[in-house]
Amino acid sequence: MKLVLIACCLLIIQSALTAIQVHYYQKSMKKLVGKYKGEKGFHLFSGQSRRRVGPGSIVLLVVDESYMIRECQVMRGISILSTFKEMKEYEGKHLGELLDELHSPVKQKKLPALQTALQTAGEQALMSISKTKRMASIS
Repeated sequence: MKLVLIACCLLIIQSALTAIQVHYYQKSMKKLVGKYKGEKGFHLFSGQSRRRVGPGSIVLLVVDESYMIRECQVMRGISILSTFKEMKEYEGKHLGELLDELHSPVKQKKLPALQTALQTAGEQALMSISKTKRMASIS
């Protein structure tokens, strides 16, 4: 009986902490959207990499029409105390250059969470912007 009660308490705590983290994610995303509101040619993409054991990562990328990364924010960690931090080393970098670096021929069983999240966001950006450009040229 005590085990069930402890499990229920842990589940409630986990749900509350998840809600806090989701709220922080939404707040950070709205702040980033607000920063570029009214400006044309900017797109926001996110990528995430969850791990069963160890820290995961969430990436927010702002990319312009010429595939240049204008802003990159990363949240890494396993606790709700993790916050988004700006990654200046990716700003001003071409999306293709970033993806080339991430697809390096180094043999690894599993990429680090940050690289996986960056790759996911970068590939989404590449596909979405190229599709938008293609549709614009058709019409």
